[in-house]
Amino acid sequence: MSTPTKMKAVLLKDFGDFEKMYIGEASVPKIKDDEVLVKVHAFGVNRADTMQRKGQYPPPPGVTDIMGLEASGEIVEVGSEAVGKWQSGDKVMVLVAGGGYAEYVAVHTGSVMKIPDGISMIDAAGIPETFLTAYQGLRFVGHIKKHDLVLIHAGASGVGTAAIQLAKLFGAKVATTAGSNEKIAYCKKLGADKAVNYKHGPWAGTMKEFARELNKDGFDLIYESIGKDYVEANQDVIGIDGRWVVYSAQSGASADKLSLAVLMRKRLTLSGTVLRARPIDYKTSLVKEFDDEALPAFVDGRLKVIIDKTWPMEKIIDAHKYMEDNLTMGKIVITVISDK
Repeated sequence: MSTPTKMKAVLLKDFGDFEKMYIGEASVPKIKDDEVLVKVHAFGVNRADTMQRKGQYPPPPGVTDIMGLEASGEIVEVGSEAVGKWQSGDKVMVLVAGGGYAEYVAVHTGSVMKIPDGISMIDAAGIPETFLTAYQGLRFVGHIKKHDLVLIHAGASGVGTAAIQLAKLFGAKVATTAGSNEKIAYCKKLGADKAVNYKHGPWAGTMKEFARELNKDGFDLIYESIGKDYVEANQDVIGIDGRWVVYSAQSGASADKLSLAVLMRKRLTLSGTVLRARPIDYKTSLVKEFDDEALPAFVDGRLKVIIDKTWPMEKIIDAHKYMEDNLTMGKIVITVISDK
């Protein structure tokens, strides 16, 4: 069966609130020689998508305006440079810089992963952006090591649930913050050694006490997405020679309480990172190392995809609203084709 020229996709009338999204018709992408075309079965929803919808996170130059950073599905076309590595019919999950919110998506071969045995299309849609973001932050940027003490903020988010599991897989001790007792219990179930409800008041003292119990002067690594509101407390709880990795700034991007004196005295490494705008060679290396080191853990159960809710594509507004209401514990996945 030949590939159609038109497809359904989530489109925007304009930047703004949820109602700016609608299901419309778009052209099926034409693949380049180093790409494959994937018929999408499901795609993940990420906080970055809600920012793009508002006009706060534009796609990189040359990338489609259609939202969506990860998807699962079946390869239906293979570019000339991908022949032999991939073939039509392969079941895959993909990392993309845009275009996942659609029936078809074009993907560079370096950002394609085979779906592990026993993993459904729905679960697979929740792996690429979420787990690769966490893997990049902890391994590539944060240089996590066995026996590190790691603090992961927003532990019940999609990236947070992935980061907790990965940090434990790497042999670290893990503490986390989250915004409800239900989320705290869930983070502990995922392996967090300490979890604190930030809505119950300042958490820095509790985290410092936890570090002392482990004979640490503070955290070796902080991996966070909060930004402005946690700048002061992060400096308080991080240890000498600590690494502090910021991958988002939900409370604001300014850091007016950052003390260079603390930065120097504690010999801190403060790093910011994104994944979407990274060059394809970097993403190819990241995907390969993740494939080698982490993917086998999905097969033997050491890593799990945490799916909170699924909706059909026609309910994309409900999915975005749910995320922005901060109700998520794990991933939101949208189905395009029923996973049978």
